[in-house]
Parts: sequence; structure tokens; C-alpha cells
Amino acid sequence: MEERLIEEEVARRVEALVAQRVEEELEKRKDEIEAEVLRRVEEAKKVLEKQMLAEMERQREAELEAQREKEVKDDVQHVIFVWISLCSGNVWVICVACVSHKVLFMHNN
Repeated sequence: MEERLIEEEVARRVEALVAQRVEEELEKRKDEIEAEVLRRVEEAKKVLEKQMLAEMERQREAELEAQREKEVKDDVQHVIFVWISLCSGNVWVICVACVSHKVLFMHNN
């Protein structure tokens, strides 16, 4: 009977020590895990920010390209004349836009 009581007491003490040790390890690792999670979150934020900035830049470039294409299309639609001059066997074709007064196309055949 006394032997059984001693075994129960030993088991209770071992269980208490194990529980205490587990709690200490969890508390210790909790700080490590929390620090690692924060590090990974910050890293992910940086990657996401970089991706978002790159996407915004791609969209901005696409919008600029679309605007340039629209301007060229508008200029081409406003062409008022084509001048063909025969000079020494060469053919010069010059297209002038009436809005911008720029030479859009010059071709020498």
C-alpha cells in the first residue's frame, strides 16, 4: 500500500515537472515563433508592395501607350493633304496633320 502511494506521488511529481517544462518551452518558443511570424509578414509585405508597384507601372505604361496610339490615330484622321513631288526621279510623299502641323510620315521611293 505504501509502495503504491509512493508510486502515485512520484507519478504526480513527474507529471507536474513535465507540464512545467512543456509550458516553459512553449513560452520560450512562443517568442521565437512570434518573431518569425512578424519577420515573414514584413517580408511578404515588401514582396507584395513590390509586385503592386510593378503592376501599377505596367498599367501606367499601357495607358500611356494607348494614349499615344489614340493621338497618332487622331492625327492620321486629321491629315489634310498628301503632297507628291517628282524631283529627279524620286517620289517624296509627305503627310501633314492639320492639328499638330507635324510631319507624320515621310517616304522617299
